[in-house]
Amino acid sequence: MDDLLAADHSKLDVLAAGPSSERAALAVRAGELYPAANDDQRRHLHYLLYLLGTDSDPVLLDLLTQLRTARLLEDVVRRGLPVPEPVLDQLIKELGYQPPVIDAAGVSGARRRAKALGALLEDDDLCGRAALALARLGAREWTVPIARRLFASAGLMHTFLAVALEEMGDPAAVPVLLDWLANGPEQPAWDVHRALVRLTGRSPLLPAPDDIRRVWAALDRTAGPVPEVRDVVPDSPSALRFSVDEGRARVRVEFDAPSPGPTWPRWDQTLYIGDRARFGVGSGCETCETMLHLLGFGPAEALAGADRIREVLAGPRELTTATVRALEPLLQELETGHYRMLLADLPLERVRTAERSWWWLRRTGTRSAWEGDPDWPGIEHFQAPRSIPGEMPAYGSVVPSQPLDALDPVTVGRYAEAIARGERPAALLLAWAEDRYISAEWPERFVLGVVLDGHHRLAAYAAAGVPARLVLLVQGESGETVEDFVRGYPG
Repeated sequence: MDDLLAADHSKLDVLAAGPSSERAALAVRAGELYPAANDDQRRHLHYLLYLLGTDSDPVLLDLLTQLRTARLLEDVVRRGLPVPEPVLDQLIKELGYQPPVIDAAGVSGARRRAKALGALLEDDDLCGRAALALARLGAREWTVPIARRLFASAGLMHTFLAVALEEMGDPAAVPVLLDWLANGPEQPAWDVHRALVRLTGRSPLLPAPDDIRRVWAALDRTAGPVPEVRDVVPDSPSALRFSVDEGRARVRVEFDAPSPGPTWPRWDQTLYIGDRARFGVGSGCETCETMLHLLGFGPAEALAGADRIREVLAGPRELTTATVRALEPLLQELETGHYRMLLADLPLERVRTAERSWWWLRRTGTRSAWEGDPDWPGIEHFQAPRSIPGEMPAYGSVVPSQPLDALDPVTVGRYAEAIARGERPAALLLAWAEDRYISAEWPERFVLGVVLDGHHRLAAYAAAGVPARLVLLVQGESGETVEDFVRGYPG
């Protein structure tokens, strides 16, 4: 432990992964070394304190009380730790309203700081962080000033302000947002659209991205939302298109609330099924790893129209308008948007260990000089047993929405017998594709699916070694990519 300052990052990784009984002592020792350390050594210790997570929280707060540096304040704020009020007062005196001080004021819970934060809305560089801080304080008297500030903002600051209004949750912003759409500057309106969806509970279908202003201007907000599945267009016996207007969004991917001290106000996203967060799906960063990690299963929830869904999935041979109408109670649970529905047979194997998963060693083995390990879902799942090689290698992975080790073996056996007789019951998946250029060096494509219905069927297919029949629901531009993958998968 006395060699902490000389240890490289790999050794610190090992130390921080030790027994929990030793982690607190390691954090205390890092805190003892920190005041006398030079800048390079302090960077080293910051890394260790980050690795130790909540075990180092008391140490970070104690160091901040002693030294009151912006770097220590950043680490404390990112943990969401309230800074003691006397210490924060002193930091404001010594550092002024720098971004980490603004963030600390936002997590302080002290409404008396709202007036000083509100004054920062006039600062072009700080207005976004100040708005988020006001939202965290729940200072709704600043809702309308934040919304009006949108008229004089652009780019990242514009996004910060819109996200702050979402987090404030105050409908008083709605008239100003609608005024911005009608009379504001000609710039992308996606952030204002998202804020309006959150604040009004309405989610109108956009025929095209540049229709945001027209659609909101025409929307009758005196009536409640009525989910509608429309614009059904069959493309082939195994593919069709449809749209969902005013979807209930009980099956959705949603941006997470920004953590304190954000660089980007919209970053991580979460997949919800019903009322529960099921999977973290990472960010849209095109050079970052594809991510899909379990947040929790919770009790099984019956899908809307479950009995009718099972009838449709009993052995589909084609997709028609009648298929869509039969699945309509479920499709109304999706978020608003344009979708493709695909019928496909895809070989799937059941994966029980990280070593066998595309998310782990099998995939990184294709990369030269790779030093990291990608995240993996952390659960048993299914995957296409082979990748599709090429300039952009492609991988297929299907994760469950209930634990596979809890499946009823009798039900799996019943489906296995049906499959052996030549029947092809289908599983229903929400699917999408991600094209990434990892670290700007390794291109790869992931085609991902989350099981909405049919876990026992997929387990039976995997055990029999028979390609699984799938009905895939794919939103937006991923549709053609997913279809190319399942149609082009080697037999």
